[in-house]
Amino acid sequence: MKSEELPEIWHFRVSHYNEKVRWALDYKGIRHLRNTLIPGFHIPVARWLSGQNQLPILRHNGKIFHDSSKILRELEDRYPSPALFPERPEELQRALKIQDYFDQEVAPALRRVFWATYINDARLCTRMATDGAGPFLAGLWRMSLPATLPLYRKNMGLDRDQVQAARCKIRAYFDRLEGMIGPNGFLVGEGFSVADLTAAAVMTAIIRPPQFPYQLPEPWPEELRQIRHEISDYPACNWVLDIYKKYRGKSYEADVAN
Repeated sequence: MKSEELPEIWHFRVSHYNEKVRWALDYKGIRHLRNTLIPGFHIPVARWLSGQNQLPILRHNGKIFHDSSKILRELEDRYPSPALFPERPEELQRALKIQDYFDQEVAPALRRVFWATYINDARLCTRMATDGAGPFLAGLWRMSLPATLPLYRKNMGLDRDQVQAARCKIRAYFDRLEGMIGPNGFLVGEGFSVADLTAAAVMTAIIRPPQFPYQLPEPWPEELRQIRHEISDYPACNWVLDIYKKYRGKSYEADVAN
C-alpha cells in the first residue's frame, strides 16, 4: 500500500476524543498517518480540511470525516475485523448509549477539570499543550496565551462555577462506570467493544494509564496529581487501567507519519 493511500488523522496528543480514534486504528491493526496539531493553532488546518474547528479529523480514500464517534463507525464499516460494534441489536443499542453518555456528558466535564489544573500556570500549560512541537511553536503558543486565554476559558467552560461543578461529579462518574461493568469485565456483551474503548479513553483525562501513547510531560500540576490520587482506589479506575493493559496494544502509526 502506498503511503498516500493510508488513512490519515489530524489529532491532539492530549485529548481523550482523539485517543478514541487512535485506539480504534491500533486495535484494528490499521496502518495510518498521524499529524499532531497544537490547540488553538489547529483551527486553520481543521477548517481547511473539514469546514469546522474540532479534532480529530480522518482522511481516507479521498473523504474527510470528523467527530470521533462517526470516525469509529466509518472505521468499523471499512475494517470490520476485529469488531468494535456488537452484532446483536440490543447490545449495539446499549453500546451506543454508553458511548454517547461518555462523549457528551463525561468527556466535556473531565476535560474542564483537566484544563483547569493547567490554565493558570503558563509554563506547565505550554508544556502540556505543545508537547512534541519544537521550541519555536512552543514559544509562540506561550506568547499568545495572554490574548487567547479568554477564548480557552469560554470554549471549555473554565469559569470557577463550571469547574467546581465538574469536579464534584467525578466520583459519580466513576460510580456509574463501576455499575456498568458486567461480571465478565465488559460493559456490553461478552467482549471488548466501542463501549469499553470509549469509557476507558474518556477517563484518561485524569488517569493516564502507562499504555496511553502520549504521556503528560512532567511535572504534573499538583491539583491534577491530587485528583489522580483521590480516584486511585476506585474499582472503576482499576478497570480503566486493566482495559488499557489488555486491549490498548501496539501502535500502527506508519513510520512516515509526522
